[in-house]
Amino acid sequence: MAKLVNFLICFLLAIFVFPNFLEAAMTSSNYQIWQDAISVGGGENQSSNDYILQDTLGEFGLDNSSSTSSGLKPGFRSQEFYTGQTVLSFSSSQSSLEFGQLDKHGTAVGSLVLIVETNAYTGVSITYAGATLTCSACSGINTVSPIGSTGAASIIGTSQFGFNAIYSSGSAPIASSLSPYNSENIYAFNSGDEIISSTSQINQTTFDIHFIANISGDEKNGTYTTTITYTATANF
Repeated sequence: MAKLVNFLICFLLAIFVFPNFLEAAMTSSNYQIWQDAISVGGGENQSSNDYILQDTLGEFGLDNSSSTSSGLKPGFRSQEFYTGQTVLSFSSSQSSLEFGQLDKHGTAVGSLVLIVETNAYTGVSITYAGATLTCSACSGINTVSPIGSTGAASIIGTSQFGFNAIYSSGSAPIASSLSPYNSENIYAFNSGDEIISSTSQINQTTFDIHFIANISGDEKNGTYTTTITYTATANF
C-alpha cells in the first residue's frame, strides 16, 4: 500500500510540476480532441443575486489573462467559440457601386453590406482607407468634398461625400459600429478611421454601409470615381 500511495503522490506531483504535457491535442487518423481536462467537480449554474459562476474544479488554467478591468480566461471554458483553428471571416456584398448622375437638386445614394466574424480573444478592428469622389480628367473643381471625421446630415446642394455603418443583424456576442458612423442619417468620411470593432470573439455580425453624394453645382462635368479599401484586423 505504501508503494501505491507513493506512486500516486509522484504521479500527481508530476502533473502539477509539468502540466504542459497535458496541453497537446490528441489525434489519430480518424479524430482529433482539441482539449481535455483533469477535473474533480464544478457546475454550470452557481449563482446568487450578485454573481453567476460556471466553473470546473481541478482544471489547469492555460489561457490568457488581461486588462485592468476584466479578462481572466482559464482553460477550456474560454474556447466556447473555438473550432480548432483561428478564424477571421470578412466579406462585402459587392465590390462596386454606381451613383448614377450627380445632381445638385438631389442626393445620390448607394449601399453595400459588410459581414465580419472572428474567434480572436481580443476582438477585431475594421478600418478603411481611400479618397473622396474625384474626376481625374477634369480641371478646376474636380472633387466632391469629404464630410470629414465629424458626422453630418446629408444636405442637398452642398458638396458632400460620406457613409455610415449601421448594425443590421447578429446574435450576441457581436461587433459594434463606432461614432460618428453608427448613427442613422449621419455620415462621415475621414480616411483611416476605425468604423467597427469588438473587444472579444464575436459571432457573425452584419452592417449596412450607406453612402451619400451631394454636389453644389460648381464641380466640373465628368466621371467621378474613388477606391475605398476596408480592412479587418483580428487580434489572436
